[in-house]
Amino acid sequence: ANGDRVDERLWTAVAREIGGRSNSTSLVGTPEQVADALLKYYDLGITTFLIRGFDPLVDAIDYGRELLPLVRAKVAERDGEHAAHTLRKAA
Repeated sequence: ANGDRVDERLWTAVAREIGGRSNSTSLVGTPEQVADALLKYYDLGITTFLIRGFDPLVDAIDYGRELLPLVRAKVAERDGEHAAHTLRKAA
């Protein structure tokens, strides 16, 4: 951890500025970078995420157009690789 940056994408300055209210830590980066960050949590077994921004309607639209399709594709790819690996081990 380095100040407000906890890891490659997790940023806590917003939480500090607003006193930690409203689930205010942030994953920052491009949609691809944030999707990769979420996938690291998925690999740890986390399958449900609460994602919101400062403009709920606009952010929900952006997430639906950009972030969520990337996350779904990456999860499907990861799960497919896991299933293939499991089948190879069983054979």
